[in-house]
Amino acid sequence: MQKILLALLFSAAAISSHAQAPSLITDGFDALMERAHSFNPNYKQDVIKLNEEIQQKSRLLLADHSAQKTTAVKEVPIIFHVVLNSSQLDQVGGEAGVIERINTQIEALNADYNAANADSATIPPAFKSFYANIGIHFVLAHKDPQGNYTPGYEFIATTKSGFDANSGTAGSKFACSDAKFAATGGADAWDTKKYINVWVINITPFGVGGVGTPPPYAAYGGEVAFPWNEQGIAIAYFALGKQTNSSQYFAPAAKAGRTLVHEMGHFFNLFHPFGLSTFDNSDCTDDDGVGDTPKEAGPTQSKCPAFPLLDTCSNTFPGVMFMNHMDYTADTCRTMFTTQQATRINVELSNGGYRQSLLNDPGIIYNYPTSTTVVNNTALIKAYPNPASGNCVLWLPADSHPKEATLLNAMGQVVKSFKLEESTQLQHLDISDIAQGVYSLQCALGNAVAVQRLVIY
Repeated sequence: MQKILLALLFSAAAISSHAQAPSLITDGFDALMERAHSFNPNYKQDVIKLNEEIQQKSRLLLADHSAQKTTAVKEVPIIFHVVLNSSQLDQVGGEAGVIERINTQIEALNADYNAANADSATIPPAFKSFYANIGIHFVLAHKDPQGNYTPGYEFIATTKSGFDANSGTAGSKFACSDAKFAATGGADAWDTKKYINVWVINITPFGVGGVGTPPPYAAYGGEVAFPWNEQGIAIAYFALGKQTNSSQYFAPAAKAGRTLVHEMGHFFNLFHPFGLSTFDNSDCTDDDGVGDTPKEAGPTQSKCPAFPLLDTCSNTFPGVMFMNHMDYTADTCRTMFTTQQATRINVELSNGGYRQSLLNDPGIIYNYPTSTTVVNNTALIKAYPNPASGNCVLWLPADSHPKEATLLNAMGQVVKSFKLEESTQLQHLDISDIAQGVYSLQCALGNAVAVQRLVIY
């Protein structure tokens, strides 16, 4: 059924111009899972067993967090490879338009992965108790693999009109693999164990919003099916970021930044609520391996239905959790991850998890440009309390000749600057006007710059 749907979408593209964004959005994850059968004949049984193992790890992780009373935010670096031809780039407002979309995309990711999305108020009371904070802070990378400064994105001009979600000539020859190699008109991945790589491209067939690769578990086909140098997410350029004015080129069902929120869930090993099936779970035998998402007969495709929505798998109140980020509803009505989804993601970021290495090099994030020497050494300065709210105190070493402290957000943008008294070791900083989040506090000390992470709540 999925292949028929994709064929119809492709036919529609052949008839109409890409100036008209698609009204029906799907992703390539179901095709990835269907393909996994060719690598593992015992796929379904092995996935069921893997889900049981992950559930056990989830229970242990929840118990450990409860014992430690920790809800620490985990910061992960992202690099966006923007691989478009000149007409596609013009269609989204050139480089400036893409940069705006990247910034709003980071905002959307951080809101949804930290239970800070304002539209959570629309979650029905029957499901609100399951609404969870995953605790991941996505930050643009600011150091490239060679140790040089990067803004967290790069622009690659390609002569290709698009990259196929179901075929290719390079690497795995699947999941837009050609976009992931410079030799085939794309952009080579940066170390996928250190960076979340996102390729912003035109995906064919027309209407596929994105393809996120899951961790390379053996049950899914391992590193043969999902090579490390292809790990990451391909996202259609019409679905990147949030629409801020009606003239921008966006798919109607993908204008709130949640296509990447959804694909990021796959990257962290979440399935669709309708499970392993390719769109058809009408016999209700499949699920997503998560205990607090109701079973679903199939996707709620690119629309916002009225609550409650009942189907053959969830035929009594409260019915289908169509507002879950891993369903196929329109962006504007996907508003929540559940507690068990959050824990399943955090298993991948814990010791032994496939995504744990993303947390190993904070220097990738805190390497901002400066005309002087940047010293990423918290021994030189100390901000406390940390986390802080309203005010904080900045401790400086004696005879450090402080000049200025600067607060930067996840995009490397200056949020606020503080003039410092050269003769004072303790400096009081007013942060009462700063929004909640994770920031970088830079302090100019003579001919050097010291950097410390500051959490504001």
